[in-house]
Amino acid sequence: MQKVNSVIRSALLIGTTVAATLGGISSAQASKLPGALEDKLVAVCQAIKDDSRIELHRAVRDSGVSYRRLARGLVCDGMDMYTFALQHGANNTGAVIAKRTNLEEQSLTAKQ
Repeated sequence: MQKVNSVIRSALLIGTTVAATLGGISSAQASKLPGALEDKLVAVCQAIKDDSRIELHRAVRDSGVSYRRLARGLVCDGMDMYTFALQHGANNTGAVIAKRTNLEEQSLTAKQ
């Protein structure tokens, strides 16, 4: 009986170690973007800042990510795409982002 308990403890220890290792690997991979994708996302932010509709369309197409997914997750200088466009006076690209992501073209304000 003691040998069975020892085998069970060993199996549990090995299983826990494997699970922790695999969990660490997957979270490490999720936190890093491939360099090529990061460059493409930087190009999207640059196109927004340059207020170029054509360059924005090209950068989004080249990134392989939809406007909606970018609007939910892309951060340019700590801001979402639309706020980044408004902050830099990029009205043309702001209009494209608003249209493609179903936003209203207005700045959002908090009500008291």
